[in-house]
Amino acid sequence: MSERGYHHGDLRNALLTATTELVRERGARGFSVSEAARRVGVSSSAPYRHFPDRDAMLAAAALTGFRQLEDRFAGVPTPPTFADAASLIATEYLRFAREDPARFEVMFAHGIDKTQHQDLLQQTFRVQERFEAVLSAHLPPTETTRRAAELWSLAHGMAALTTGGNVQHLLPDTQITNLADSTARSWARGAA
Repeated sequence: MSERGYHHGDLRNALLTATTELVRERGARGFSVSEAARRVGVSSSAPYRHFPDRDAMLAAAALTGFRQLEDRFAGVPTPPTFADAASLIATEYLRFAREDPARFEVMFAHGIDKTQHQDLLQQTFRVQERFEAVLSAHLPPTETTRRAAELWSLAHGMAALTTGGNVQHLLPDTQITNLADSTARSWARGAA
């Protein structure tokens, strides 16, 4: 990709875009602050006016992704059954991951300690709360948090396998979403 400039006053967002592009090309481990700076046409020290270090830059890009994930589940109507609710979460989560695997990778980049980035940590709690809201009509309040975390873990595993290219040899692309649906419904039967 060729170097491009940014609009003055928007360096932070230009750097976040470059971060996601670099992850798309090289993975989170192949990302560097200096390369992101080069991409947007600034000195290698310029990003440090907005981010204290590499992890903070990745965490800021991850925060954007988690906000988009929360938005995906905002205002979702309550599905009629627990299995439908589980399916909705799993299939939408998988779709979200597949829409932009680089965004998904940044969100869960190895080495980012969410406890060191409170805004990111709080945003992950808001996503969890969205999942809980989808399931809450079908569960006792004492079980909602745990069940939502279980389902998130299940959906994340499917999404990670899929975005990592580890399922396509088993199933045609058109059946991968069906896998999320059937797996979530099976989980719901066992969890009910």
